[in-house]
Amino acid sequence: MSHRSSWRRSAAATAVALATWAATVAAVTAPPAAAQVDPADVEVTLGPGASTGVTKTVTTPQVPPNPDLVFLADTTGSMGGAIADVRDNAAAVTGEVLAAQPSAQFAVAEYRDAGDPFVFRVNQGLTGDTAAVQSGIDAWVAAGGGDFPEAAINALFEIGSGAIAFRPDGTRIVAWFGDAPSHDPSQGHSLADAIAALQAAGIRVIAVNMGPSGGGIDTGGQATAIVDATGGVLLNNVPADQVAQAILDGIRAVQVTVTPTITACDPQLALGFTPATRTVDSGENAVFAESIAVDPNAPAGTYHCTVDFLVDGTSRGFVEHTTVHVPGLTIDDVVVAEGDAGTTPATFTVSLDRPSPAPVTVGFATADGTAIQPADYAQTNGSVIFAPGETTKQVTVPVNGDVVDEPDETFTVVLSAAAGAAISDATGVGTIVDDDRDGVFSCRASALNLVGAEPAVANPDNVPCKDDAKAVAQVGLNAGLLSVGARVLSATTDQTPDDLTSAPPAAGDNATATAKVDKTTISTLGLTIELGVIESEAVARCASGGGGLVPQFSGASSIASLKINGVPTAVGTAPVTIPLVIGSLRLNSTETTATSVTQRAVVLDTPLTDVVIGEAHADVHGTGAHPSGNPCVG
Repeated sequence: MSHRSSWRRSAAATAVALATWAATVAAVTAPPAAAQVDPADVEVTLGPGASTGVTKTVTTPQVPPNPDLVFLADTTGSMGGAIADVRDNAAAVTGEVLAAQPSAQFAVAEYRDAGDPFVFRVNQGLTGDTAAVQSGIDAWVAAGGGDFPEAAINALFEIGSGAIAFRPDGTRIVAWFGDAPSHDPSQGHSLADAIAALQAAGIRVIAVNMGPSGGGIDTGGQATAIVDATGGVLLNNVPADQVAQAILDGIRAVQVTVTPTITACDPQLALGFTPATRTVDSGENAVFAESIAVDPNAPAGTYHCTVDFLVDGTSRGFVEHTTVHVPGLTIDDVVVAEGDAGTTPATFTVSLDRPSPAPVTVGFATADGTAIQPADYAQTNGSVIFAPGETTKQVTVPVNGDVVDEPDETFTVVLSAAAGAAISDATGVGTIVDDDRDGVFSCRASALNLVGAEPAVANPDNVPCKDDAKAVAQVGLNAGLLSVGARVLSATTDQTPDDLTSAPPAAGDNATATAKVDKTTISTLGLTIELGVIESEAVARCASGGGGLVPQFSGASSIASLKINGVPTAVGTAPVTIPLVIGSLRLNSTETTATSVTQRAVVLDTPLTDVVIGEAHADVHGTGAHPSGNPCVG
């Protein structure tokens, strides 16, 4: 029935132009703001135990997402103008909704009153076919309605109780328009029954009231109660020729509730939102304060969380991806040569695996290993601070030099108490490489040896080699029936360099022993041996080998002349053995081992005694720290 007086929208209605439908079309065809999350991707760098905040804005769609929209009309006799307006503009309404939400579907239903040919019926079930929707609306005819109240409550109850097959994930909206209140109860269903059915089905009601506030469909507060209970919208004082526009306005004024929901998150992160949920009109922004916190025990790495901003409890693709980088601190290992004196810096590099926007600090301290402070290195501790953007810092530990041959030694620098980053590798190993020689040369030279009697011997102790020289003008020795006379005897030893601790090993370092006798006569019963100048030399020398310097050994000797019982015998530098009645005479013999060389110019072997003339010896020895070492390695 018709009962309009002055037409005015209530404050609950969304403000729109009310002049003509053409003007309305011009207003609503402007592109709506795209629904989105801003920022959709958050990437931050935080240390363990740190946190940060992000303002998150969710722009909701101007039309609720995936809407299932039911056009519900009072088609009693007074509703002809409103029905015509909706019929004429149905395509514009559905087109506008589809432009904003292409997945939208629509249904058409109407109600009258008891005693009419029908009380409630569905003209078109839920469909995306706008032609079918138009046909359903075209089926509306204003007729019937025997008294002032109609059967609206029953219609809403039926829709809430399954008369429309809504989609499970749709935003369920009933756009209800009329000019008269409802019987209560209606067809046996009370207002409370209808509200309960609508709430159970998750349906929101847009009530387009062609009467004033508290009148028309809101008489007795019926429409107010329904929209308040369902989260809907009430528009009052709507003229008949503006019902279609009011339906669109109501759709846009439907509130949506946005709820940030964490769908996946690494355990090292904790996300929170304030408020936990926010309700806004469709198309408005829902703003949240997001907090991102890192577990205090989180190791270095990259962690992720995904948040789905649900709209009315349903995922609509409003997804945020959060990436948190936890920087990692490491310290490298250092190898440093010890040196012979003073200190040598062992410089460790402390590194961040990525720059941080905030300062990062970490403490460090040395700790003994096989190297002991303060003898081998200076105890060092402190902290380093990385300014924003920096990724490397240095820690220097003084290493003490010495000339003691010893094994390579180690100490550590240990990181601790980091702030702004996690410690990935806390220990840097400092290796002090002993650069002292792993051994020594030995050398010895003897001009003449008869049964242990040596009138001219250089460096008689042999180890270590050192520069020495001995000379004797003339000597006569006897052993039983054997006598030896010699003139101008000399023996020398020489080491290069003189002090092995003064320089690292180098090619040419050597120990050299030489012996010389100008004239020698050996006599015994029936035998006289006369020898001219005798010279002998033995050398141990550092030379380049496949893996560095290695010791090489050489020996040589010469005899200027030889007579046996007055008979000259050809000799020189080659090794020779001459048999004699009393034994044998060996000349220019060289004896070489892995670590030594001995050169003997003359050896007279007899059953009673031996005579050695011109003996030179050189060799290498390891140290207590390197028993198998040698002076060519350091």
